[in-house]
Amino acid sequence: MPPQEPASPPPTGTQSTVYVVDDDERIRRLVGRLLDDVGIAHQAFSDAESFLEEFVPGSPGCLLLDVRMPGMGGRVLQDTLIERDINLPILFMTGYGEVSVAVEALHHGAVDFLEKPLSPQQLIDRVQVALNEDNERRGRDSVREEHASIMSQLTEREMEVVEMLLEGKTNKQIAYKLSVSSQAIDARRLNAMKKLGVASVAELVALVLRIRNS
Repeated sequence: MPPQEPASPPPTGTQSTVYVVDDDERIRRLVGRLLDDVGIAHQAFSDAESFLEEFVPGSPGCLLLDVRMPGMGGRVLQDTLIERDINLPILFMTGYGEVSVAVEALHHGAVDFLEKPLSPQQLIDRVQVALNEDNERRGRDSVREEHASIMSQLTEREMEVVEMLLEGKTNKQIAYKLSVSSQAIDARRLNAMKKLGVASVAELVALVLRIRNS
């Protein structure tokens, strides 16, 4: 398989990169020059198979993808990424008569599509939107992971008490429901509050609701 073309500037593990997959060398070079002009890192591949071999899942960036290529086409690559649970914003590049395929790709989660011949400013604008979308998604994912980590500190019994506090039940009502003493419920509640770093039941409830609504 043809190796990927050199990227400029070289991408790093945390740098957002535009992955360009197109069998037309002229398109790859054109896109590369445009991205260089605005300082956006990129890697170019002449086929989908090479991209799949080189791409590290979880890498930040977006995919600029041709619809029709020899071997694996753009739509098949999109479906492959979905099957592998790789969430990378995709911009499709389409030629004359391929718009219907691009529209289908949008229904499967692509961000947008660009018609050839490419408009330089439109290309840069759409790429920036896709990169921003990826950064925002990563931010949301990071917050969710942080929240999941926070809640995982609670034991099953502590979480049981928290759930009932969210329902507005008092300590006595919770103790009766669980057939344990009020002192046991107090201990579980205090442990949960300590682990979550809150000083009152109101703060505890507010924190858990905020996490669940995020």
